[in-house]
Amino acid sequence: MCKKQIIPFLASLLLAIVLGADGLAQSPQSGPGVQRETPALVAQATSLVERNELERAEDRVEALCAKLFDLEITESNFLARLDDLDYRCSPEGIQRALAFVGSARPMDELREGLRIRLESQKARVKKQLQMLEATRERLEAAIRDAEADLERVRQR
Repeated sequence: MCKKQIIPFLASLLLAIVLGADGLAQSPQSGPGVQRETPALVAQATSLVERNELERAEDRVEALCAKLFDLEITESNFLARLDDLDYRCSPEGIQRALAFVGSARPMDELREGLRIRLESQKARVKKQLQMLEATRERLEAAIRDAEADLERVRQR
């Protein structure tokens, strides 16, 4: 088991032991010490469970923020690619790309073929950017929800 699974298991085991301790007592006259320790143990188990919830909420917010950061890096890479394709689609970029090409085909035909390929690449990159934008919106909403959950856990 990983650490994140062991802590909730131990907390629930401790809580079960504390709550089940009354049923395991030898007799009602076993002493007032048992009565005084039980609330302390319950409070300790509750505190452990609350800390565990807080850690999970913090981990969730942190993981979502890391995903958002990765998405922003990917988005900036696509934007750079789109800028490059814009330049390469310009008449100067096409001319530069075909400057040393020798072919039996007419240059106008080669230019048009290259322009069509570059435009289709631009369309694909724009589509990927749109998908990233939708993902960004969902991720930002998830981060807001996770932060609200975290704040609720902290206020308890």
